[in-house]
Amino acid sequence: MQRLTLLSNTLIADGLFELSFEKPADLTFKAGQFARLGLESEGADPVFRAYSIASAPEADDIRFLVKCVTDGQLSPRLTATKPGDTVRLDG
Repeated sequence: MQRLTLLSNTLIADGLFELSFEKPADLTFKAGQFARLGLESEGADPVFRAYSIASAPEADDIRFLVKCVTDGQLSPRLTATKPGDTVRLDG
């Protein structure tokens, strides 16, 4: 499991965000793959959800499109992250 540092968080459309992270040097993937992003929860295990990788494998960053589900356990917190924040990457 790795940690990703957020570079930018951009509102694309109503409730849809593009999250761009620093891409670890050892991270490889193929177009169409997904990974699980997660955040710690106070007093509980981290919460993870699967998201498709929206960037090309050769890009310098790794991007995900995240729809904010208002009453969701993860997406409201994930879409509120600021540059410099870190999230967990699994998969």
